[in-house]
Amino acid sequence: MASSSNPDLWSGLSGFGSSESATPDMRAALLKVNAEMFVAAPARDRESIETFEALMLGSLPRADSATLLSLARTLAPCADAPASVLDYLVQHSPEAGAAVLMHATHLPGTVSRRQLATPAGRLRLAARADLDSAAIRRLLLLGEEAVAEALAANPAVAPDTASFKLLVQRARCQPVLARILLDRDDLPTGHEAPLYLAADATRRAAIRDHVIAMLAKRRITLSCVVSEEDVAEILAVSRRGDVERLEALLSTILGFPSSTEWRVLEIGRHRLLALALKALGMSRRDATRIFLSLHPALSYPLSAIKELVREVRDVRGPVALGLVEAILGVKALSAESAKS
Repeated sequence: MASSSNPDLWSGLSGFGSSESATPDMRAALLKVNAEMFVAAPARDRESIETFEALMLGSLPRADSATLLSLARTLAPCADAPASVLDYLVQHSPEAGAAVLMHATHLPGTVSRRQLATPAGRLRLAARADLDSAAIRRLLLLGEEAVAEALAANPAVAPDTASFKLLVQRARCQPVLARILLDRDDLPTGHEAPLYLAADATRRAAIRDHVIAMLAKRRITLSCVVSEEDVAEILAVSRRGDVERLEALLSTILGFPSSTEWRVLEIGRHRLLALALKALGMSRRDATRIFLSLHPALSYPLSAIKELVREVRDVRGPVALGLVEAILGVKALSAESAKS
């Protein structure tokens, strides 16, 4: 806000809003002209802003929705636009409110609170480039997928923040969110492995290379060799289609907490089963038998099972274990040994 040499610049507004002789078109034209004059003014001091604010608030109740939208588009980008005027526009016209949210250089606190109260408002807020950390946290609290996806695409959510880490955590089970994060140019290498299941073939290969580099820094890198008894039991529960028991066995053998949520049969997560079987040291033949028997979705169409078998064939055991750990957000006993 700069000093103004003409505090009476918008005094021409006085009286017209309440004049019975003024037509709706006249009122709309005067509102628009004065808003344009306010925005175009080379300087605006406190007195001139307050004068403009009072005159606008006295005239806005008689404006139609088209005028409110026009005023919102004019005033929102102006840093000196009175918060009360912007708040009125948001309250009285959804279209004007959307324009304020899209173009305002700053959002009045009342506007932010009101937008946080509705799904559409939260979605619009999530796309703003001026979000602060507190607003981002409040947007994430409700767990809305659409809002999380908008935040994931928003550069205002920096990769070194707790909110970004929370998005990565959620993306482990939300393929759309994961793909949005993978498309970011600033995604840190350390955040890629948890998103492995949503990556394309080229990106998966790059992620495996990163995991190999990470494993090289560990003091100890272990892979599993599953016993014949465990193989027999895994094959038996697969033939029964008992995915809950299968997942419990995977957790036990790999040393994961019993509460680990695998969800290997969910669409988009079938590759996790292939990685887990390779991490166990399961042979390609036995892994194929599991894919064929556990659930038809794993083996149909033919390209689906080929993709899973290729994962077992191409990924090294320790790399598969590292990826499983990252995707599930848990650590196997081998990882704990590496820290000791």
